[in-house]
Amino acid sequence: MSKKTVLIVKTGTTEPSVVRAHGDYDDWFAPHLEAAGVHVNLVQAHQGEAMPTNGFDGIILTGSPLSVRDGAPWMARLGRWAVDMSTTHPCLAICFGHQVVGEALGASVSLNPAGGEFGTVPIRLSEAGLADPLFAGLPVEPTVQATHRDVLLGLPAGCTLLAGNPNTEIQAFGWGPRLRAVQFHPEIPTEALQQLISTRGLEDDPGASPVRPSPTGTRLLQNWVQTWVLGGQPG
Repeated sequence: MSKKTVLIVKTGTTEPSVVRAHGDYDDWFAPHLEAAGVHVNLVQAHQGEAMPTNGFDGIILTGSPLSVRDGAPWMARLGRWAVDMSTTHPCLAICFGHQVVGEALGASVSLNPAGGEFGTVPIRLSEAGLADPLFAGLPVEPTVQATHRDVLLGLPAGCTLLAGNPNTEIQAFGWGPRLRAVQFHPEIPTEALQQLISTRGLEDDPGASPVRPSPTGTRLLQNWVQTWVLGGQPG
């Protein structure tokens, strides 16, 4: 039996010093996927590479230092592509990815009126989130790793709210049986997040929280791979 393949769609590159020490957005997913026996392919959407339509069993959209508010044409194309592909392929959209698919589904992306969110923060699962396979085995208030200033303003039509917190109302949502999007970073190593916050001088930002290890990200990625990629899409 051939290995399943996950297509990582890279949407930017993080701080050079962080890349040198801890790798880049796509690198952070690799250990989780390889541990599950999943093959990884990469496409760099932010560099204009053509988006494939076959040859993979699941899609991950990475985070990015770029902003969806910049309105670069490739961003809108990526959002539409991801939504379209999610009708037949499982798709997990992270941070920038969460926002770009949210915009494609009709929501607006804005600077967060409540301010940025940086560090290890608690979120609260909705009833739908507690029942969703993405959050299986997690408590109602898990901690997650966050670094973002932009948010979705309002839940896109037809979507289900899965998690939120006082800073960011929409921390996770689902659309249909195969598309899941999270504002936080389940993939980022603790040390990489700490260095990223330090490099950007965010330790004293009003939205900064101490960085601590959290098992949430590993469990969430395991859930996604096992349920959607290896187990077949539910629904």
